[in-house]
Amino acid sequence: MMQPLVAPIVILAAWAIASQLELFPTYIVPSLPLVLGAFRDLVQSGEIFHHIVASLARVGGGILLGIVVGVPMGFAIGWFRGMERSFEPMLHVLRQIPPIAWIPFALVWFKGGIGSAMFVVFIGAFFPILVNTMMGVRGASQGLIEVGYTMGCSQRQLLTKIVLPASVPFVFSGIRISMGIGWACVVAAEFFGYKYGLGALISSSYQVLRMDRMIVGMAFIGLVGLGMDKLFRSLETRVFKWKGQ
Repeated sequence: MMQPLVAPIVILAAWAIASQLELFPTYIVPSLPLVLGAFRDLVQSGEIFHHIVASLARVGGGILLGIVVGVPMGFAIGWFRGMERSFEPMLHVLRQIPPIAWIPFALVWFKGGIGSAMFVVFIGAFFPILVNTMMGVRGASQGLIEVGYTMGCSQRQLLTKIVLPASVPFVFSGIRISMGIGWACVVAAEFFGYKYGLGALISSSYQVLRMDRMIVGMAFIGLVGLGMDKLFRSLETRVFKWKGQ
């Protein structure tokens, strides 16, 4: 039961000892009491919650857009061979470009508003959703599809009755991957021109050498990201609980 706590306790103890011995200046490695004080101030003032809500709104919007565009496109490319030949080579090239490389374009196109961060998140979320949906469509049982053809099923019936159920687990996997990538993307995008957001908190704290606030921001990035993943895994377990039966 205590084993998962060993590493955090060791790190905190080493941090406290290094602070007491003043091995590093506080503007490089702040002491544990300084960080705890920054945590208290950010929570009591409510500022940290403004940052969290802003980041969640941007990442949620970007991922939702990735689902709306990526899932139908993944079905189309996975099912229609003509679409596959036309779009897949270009998409494979585009997915090699890191999402953060699009930040300058996002700032110019969307004038640094909420659309800038959402666009960067969308780029990061789109490709995992698209690729996993394509894999789900292509992984549908060919035997069942052939039986459907034999029984005179239409394309629409094959997609809704056979391909869609087979693809849903892949779509969920793509969304879960996209959440992790999108969360990293939104933090990076918020370094530029935002007042609120966990990335903006880290950026503004760095500019005034408030490393204690930076560490608090980083801690919340990890905790909120973990919470998002846990919630989605719980949803995934409920949706696919029949798989364990």
